[in-house]
Amino acid sequence: MTNETETGLDFAESLAAATPTPGGGAAAARGGLLATSLVRMVTGISLQKIEAPDSEEGGEDPGQALLEGTGDSARKLGERFRALEAADIAVFDDFMSAIRLPKESEDEIASRKLALRDAAEKATNVPLDTLAACLEIFELIDGLLDAASIGTVRLGADSDLGAALEFSNAAFRAAELNINANLSMLKDDPRLEALSTRYSALRERFEEDFPVLRTRVLDWLKDH
Repeated sequence: MTNETETGLDFAESLAAATPTPGGGAAAARGGLLATSLVRMVTGISLQKIEAPDSEEGGEDPGQALLEGTGDSARKLGERFRALEAADIAVFDDFMSAIRLPKESEDEIASRKLALRDAAEKATNVPLDTLAACLEIFELIDGLLDAASIGTVRLGADSDLGAALEFSNAAFRAAELNINANLSMLKDDPRLEALSTRYSALRERFEEDFPVLRTRVLDWLKDH
């Protein structure tokens, strides 16, 4: 299937089509991409608000450097989400190919079972990477709020920074569903433990960081 991110077709219509892909995993990655775009929007507007440095002092404003660095990091992270969207579609296609393998003889059954488990592993790693990328959005948002403590930085589009956080939350939760579904296909597989451990670590960090950051964002919105 042609990947929407390459063709520029309307993603919502592609998602609505009666086809397996793109599906929830790709939608999760798209949600992460939207979050990074909102972060870039906030940094861009905030950069416009920075006053020109005193000509006598010279040098680059530290707030400007922080904002520019955040914007660049958000752009790179957005490219990762684009790649994850395409990867989600690809791994599902691999899984469907494994399902279609012949299963007449014992050897064919064994080969098909292994192929399905290999596909399930790949289909788990992609949303795990999405979870990790969502946590990086948290770091960008946290960094912007830190930058706002510098006298020359005035964050613009404050509510959009909150929207970025909520999109990353939705992306994380949606990707989790795919992980749980795929892990169930790896019962008694030696790879299950490592995948489950990585998932647990990412989820634990999310559950710890998200409410703290959400409170920080909401407090910021109330004060500005």
